[in-house]
Amino acid sequence: MIKKQNNNFINFMLYFSSILGITFFLLIYLTLKNEYKNNQNEISDLKKQKISNTIIVKELQSKKDYLLSEYHIVNKLSNKMVAVTPETLIVNMSIEQ
Repeated sequence: MIKKQNNNFINFMLYFSSILGITFFLLIYLTLKNEYKNNQNEISDLKKQKISNTIIVKELQSKKDYLLSEYHIVNKLSNKMVAVTPETLIVNMSIEQ
């Protein structure tokens, strides 16, 4: 009679430990799977942000190049400044002693 009770207890412990083991395995598996998907989504979002930021940087660089170009500067200053050929100027300085 003691062997049957002991055998039932061992069977119960094996069943209980297998259920706990499977439960913990599934919890860990699902947690890692969700973490992996979240990381993949973050990586794709970062790639999209990088592409948009590089587009913005290229646009700003082209604007900078245009604003620093001779063509733009001449057009902006054509109304305000008049290009005149330099005149020669002779200055005589006499030093008194």
